[in-house]
Amino acid sequence: MLDAERTEKILEILKVKNSCTVYDLANKLYTSESTIRRDLARMEQKGLITRTFGGAILKSNSSIEDSSFFLREKQNLKEKRALAREAIRFIEPNSAIFLDSSSTCLQLVTMLQQFKNLLVITNGLIVANELIIKTKHDVILLGGKIKASTNSVLGSAAEEMLRGYHASLCIMSTSGIDKDFGFSELTEEQARLKKIMIENSSKSIALVDAGKFSKKSLAHTCDVKDVSVIITNGPVPNDYQSLAPHTEFIEVKE
Repeated sequence: MLDAERTEKILEILKVKNSCTVYDLANKLYTSESTIRRDLARMEQKGLITRTFGGAILKSNSSIEDSSFFLREKQNLKEKRALAREAIRFIEPNSAIFLDSSSTCLQLVTMLQQFKNLLVITNGLIVANELIIKTKHDVILLGGKIKASTNSVLGSAAEEMLRGYHASLCIMSTSGIDKDFGFSELTEEQARLKKIMIENSSKSIALVDAGKFSKKSLAHTCDVKDVSVIITNGPVPNDYQSLAPHTEFIEVKE
């Protein structure tokens, strides 16, 4: 089992039990206690957990996504729609765009009806389905491993397929943004896929809830300066703007 896979499993266990011993984690994940201790040390550095004597507890303010996409979909709808409305200003007809699988990008779907002849490439199962139902745009759903909790397609097959495309625009959300660590995601698979989307697009837009600033998740996606536009619903800390002088920061009013 890869480090990232063990990390995700440990987080899933802690979300259910809130705390667990090294011994129990090693037994559940069929690995050694020394390996679990190294995993926990790394996770504590990322701010995901707090180590205890002989085990770990889930850190209450860690940037862990809720296991249910359908629950996240209903949260902060007003804020997500405000971010989405600002993002569509950058979309041009007759173009190709990348959308990630996030519940924030899902709010874009009905807004895309006003455009003509878009090609939308996504790893989001629900995003793709809603596009088919609510728009007449061409849709490419990446193939690969399906992750039920995020209703997304991830993994090496999806990454390889994505590398074969270039888009005018990439629109994505993030689990966290930190001035030193940059953009980050809960898993390495999510981070790698979004990194490819950014690299293979002419312009990239990150839709960032104000509460995501100064938060780190497990896996680094890219530096702050690597994203063209950051749209948020709160004030942007000054030190972020100085780090990325060529990035456009937009604060939307709900």
